[in-house]
Amino acid sequence: VMLLVARELGFITFENLELPKVKAWVPLNILFVLMLATGTYSLKMLSVPMVTVFKNSNNVVITLMDFLVYRNMVSRGVAATLGIMLVAAVLAAKNDLEFTPLGYFWTAANCACTAAFVLYMPKAMSLTKLSSMGKVFYNNLISIPLIIVLDVLMFGDFMRFFSSDLSEISIELQLVLFLSGVAGFALSASSFQCMYYTSPTTYSLIGSLNKIPLTLIGVWLFATKMTLNGAVYIGLSLLAGVVFAYTKSMDKENKKSTNTRNVFEKQNSRDYTPEEIMLLERTEEARLRSTSLPSGLVRSRSKSLY
Repeated sequence: VMLLVARELGFITFENLELPKVKAWVPLNILFVLMLATGTYSLKMLSVPMVTVFKNSNNVVITLMDFLVYRNMVSRGVAATLGIMLVAAVLAAKNDLEFTPLGYFWTAANCACTAAFVLYMPKAMSLTKLSSMGKVFYNNLISIPLIIVLDVLMFGDFMRFFSSDLSEISIELQLVLFLSGVAGFALSASSFQCMYYTSPTTYSLIGSLNKIPLTLIGVWLFATKMTLNGAVYIGLSLLAGVVFAYTKSMDKENKKSTNTRNVFEKQNSRDYTPEEIMLLERTEEARLRSTSLPSGLVRSRSKSLY
């Protein structure tokens, strides 16, 4: 509703619903809703610091699946930081004073759903070609029926809400529900906008850095009990997450500069493939035709490429 009002007022623009794009976006929304549901259960049974640590360690699952699905290799530095994150998460769980097997089951399920969501997102974005606000509109609108179905199957909040006396709901609870909806919308919109306006390096670093104040606020707000060893391992895991984001971003920059240098050296060495020679001939012919030069000069110039 907020998006539609903003579009009518001329503040933003985004695409209307189209069936082919909806079909391509639905799998991503299913993973998104499952990610929300499993995250809710994990937060219900585990402390905020432990959930944050394991969400941070989800980079291990994403990197492993990225290798298995897309065959994307990582450097030794990235692999080392992933190993530190994983070991620190396991040791932190071992020192967790509120350990519950069911809570860790839901956390593992949340990690799996999050990894699948992240890995499928590039494909959904390439198939739909949606703008930033278009992604927010599709994501939020398609999620509504999926959340209703999931609630009927697992939670039953909608039935309790409509069967209860609405006058008994306090103003404070109504305000909290409204603010949670606004916060969810702002989170979705800001995430897509951040990915659009900033580099992957900035986005990944922010994603790693914001887990540190989140953990500290969770400890203070919910009076989380933990041992000294547990606190050290949680801090180590969070620090490894920041180093992981920085190391991976540096690897991407180095790879980009290497590819640029290879292209430049190839152009200077005139080491052209037959396909590149044909393309250069056609480009040269088109340029010379535009300047009305005789075609014989075109062939004489193109011979120099060989």
